[in-house]
Amino acid sequence: MTSLVLVFSRADTANYLVAGVPAAARAAREVSLAGREIDAIGRCIIAVPGGWSPNARCEAELKRLAPDRTWTIADACLLGPLSDALYLRGEALSRAPDIIAAITNPLAALSGICRDQFDLAHMADPGSVRKSLAELNRRSGEILLATAKPSDGIVSRTINRPISRTISRVLLCVPGITPLHATFGTAALGIAMAACLFLGHSMGLIWGAVLFQAASIFDGVDGEIARATFRTSAKGAMLDSVTDAATNLAFIAGLTINLGIQGRHIAAAAGAEGLAMLTLGLILIGRRAHLRGGPFTFDAVKDHFRAKPSRLMQVLTWITMRDFFAAAGAVSILLGLASETLIIFAIAATIWLAITLSVLLRTHKEPA
Repeated sequence: MTSLVLVFSRADTANYLVAGVPAAARAAREVSLAGREIDAIGRCIIAVPGGWSPNARCEAELKRLAPDRTWTIADACLLGPLSDALYLRGEALSRAPDIIAAITNPLAALSGICRDQFDLAHMADPGSVRKSLAELNRRSGEILLATAKPSDGIVSRTINRPISRTISRVLLCVPGITPLHATFGTAALGIAMAACLFLGHSMGLIWGAVLFQAASIFDGVDGEIARATFRTSAKGAMLDSVTDAATNLAFIAGLTINLGIQGRHIAAAAGAEGLAMLTLGLILIGRRAHLRGGPFTFDAVKDHFRAKPSRLMQVLTWITMRDFFAAAGAVSILLGLASETLIIFAIAATIWLAITLSVLLRTHKEPA
């Protein structure tokens, strides 16, 4: 069995948050994943010059992310030579495939992995420590960049994600932050949006439009935090989908009521019709997801067309996604086209419902 030694240059780099997870816990998770693939990992040690006591957050994350491993904490300066040991430079955050490759192929020369002890004097040098911290910050950025979803729409890719990732990076420095907190943040923005729209004034329209786009941007934060910290769950995804749908419906309802109060009755009637169409379609899609017992989302129609890719279908999918809907709605209202927006929405919602019914009827016998 191979002993694995995670060697950190200093205690503060072991506890350093990398996309919301202490570096030691993130590195330990990769060791745990490697151990599940090959039964060749024995003793696991985290070694720091001068010794180390994990802070409360790091200790909790070690238990959550590497529950199948018992970690020994050692002073790297006092740790004697170990037979058949593999040393991992902790700040390198070596990935599980590289760890497996190093164990199964002793001749493999991989960055941050060696079979002899690292030069501790060099690792503890101030210049080396600064490079290690810079490396950990770079890895944080890479991890957050990888949290984007392949299904992101064009507005999300170009506008929303760069902003939401910046927000996520800040929030991940907050102790105890979870995806649920971010979901509540999106819901709070949706409630504020609805309150502004229900005021029935032109300023209420403007603030409602701004907050709708803000909610669309912030909507990406919970998923980014979940994926960056390994906290994705079916319940979290369902809550996110329900929050998105409720915010969309509240926007249309608020806009309809606002214009009705202002006396724009034709636009308000169109908004009410479109709202009914959208609500019915979402109920049918949600019911399909529930009956199939899979993840609860409202993406059944979009997923159907993604399975048959074409340039036209890609464009149609993009312009019916929430990110485009929110951005287009906000811009239209800010340009003074609120009435026209509701009329166009009513027409689009009618067409969307017809397509939704067609897809649901044609796929009702397909396996989940």
